[in-house]
Amino acid sequence: MSKQITIRTYSKYAKGHTHDHHQILIPIRGFIDLKLDGVTASVSYGDCVVIRAGCFHEFRAREDFRFLIIDVNELPNKLNTIENTIIPLGEAANNYVKFVENQLEFHLTPSVEERMILLLFDILGMQDLSSKIDSRIKNTIQYINQDISKHYTIDELAQVAFLSPTQFKFLFNKNIKLTPLKYLAKMRMERAKILLNNTDLPITRISEEVGFVCPSSFTRCFSNHYGQSPKNYRIKC
Repeated sequence: MSKQITIRTYSKYAKGHTHDHHQILIPIRGFIDLKLDGVTASVSYGDCVVIRAGCFHEFRAREDFRFLIIDVNELPNKLNTIENTIIPLGEAANNYVKFVENQLEFHLTPSVEERMILLLFDILGMQDLSSKIDSRIKNTIQYINQDISKHYTIDELAQVAFLSPTQFKFLFNKNIKLTPLKYLAKMRMERAKILLNNTDLPITRISEEVGFVCPSSFTRCFSNHYGQSPKNYRIKC
């Protein structure tokens, strides 16, 4: 193995192992509880974890949470020399991770995959280790991701963040570049896309799974987001 980049899911039951290659883990949706050589951490959107070869690590996450994983035999010098195991990602890095996630939906040639990984490494090496998503917003994102089918209010989410509704909306948009409700809508559409791709669930059931009481509302929202109806998207999968 030289390099491999994939989207993975994990089990809610803790598992542990070690391997002779390095691993980069970046949460895309949800969060993961880790124990790295005995040190515990919970990482979510906005974090990047560098798991070095030989490090015994345990991990646990809900099955519907998703993570970008890169397995490499060698780390670039900038990543190999930093002491931090967890790297906070800036806006440009988070945007590039989203781009990589979208590209992995298609078949990539080895050369394209290689260039994507090298650019990601360059971006990771330029991160400001003192810059990260506000912990109050990260806690709110974890709260939302626990159940994206639930109907949240701004007041409820602001209470989770221990902020006033006005402060919460401002800080959320500053950190995530989306309003809280637009972020929830985005998570619902991404979850629906996964279910359409990987299950035989009826579309009416999928609409319920992602928080829509009315299937027609789900179809309209999905069509606005992806430019085609859930039915047509499934046919083309």
